[in-house]
Amino acid sequence: MKGIRNSFTTLAALGIAACASAPMPVEKLAVAQASIQRAEQAQAAQFAQVELQTARSKYSAAQAAVDKNDADVAARLADQADVDAQLAESTARAKQQQQLVTEMEESLRDLRNEALRGGSGDSGVPPSQVLPNPQPGPGTQPVSPPTSPN
Repeated sequence: MKGIRNSFTTLAALGIAACASAPMPVEKLAVAQASIQRAEQAQAAQFAQVELQTARSKYSAAQAAVDKNDADVAARLADQADVDAQLAESTARAKQQQQLVTEMEESLRDLRNEALRGGSGDSGVPPSQVLPNPQPGPGTQPVSPPTSPN
């Protein structure tokens, strides 16, 4: 009889443990929220709207899952929101860098053209000698303006 009682007690304890819900992923939600804030600071709303909106939606869904006491779904969605926010931040920073490169290339082109004109308004340099707008691409190297022998 004692063995049956011990087995029943063990099974009851295992049943209670199995029914216990997983803890809410508070830390994962905090990490996702911090990632979203970093993405917003990186101007993802301007440069990576889709990625940022996806992260925000998944974060909201994770919070809704917490409200429904569904820790597993909340944890999964919080992780996805974190990854999407990191993608938004990286995308925004990459696009900002590309914009900066384009602006620098345009400035460099303008300076080269000014140097070819001799620094004055119109020195009679034919348009065929004015440098075209360089097209950015992989492996492009800066071109030095022609030098004149002294």
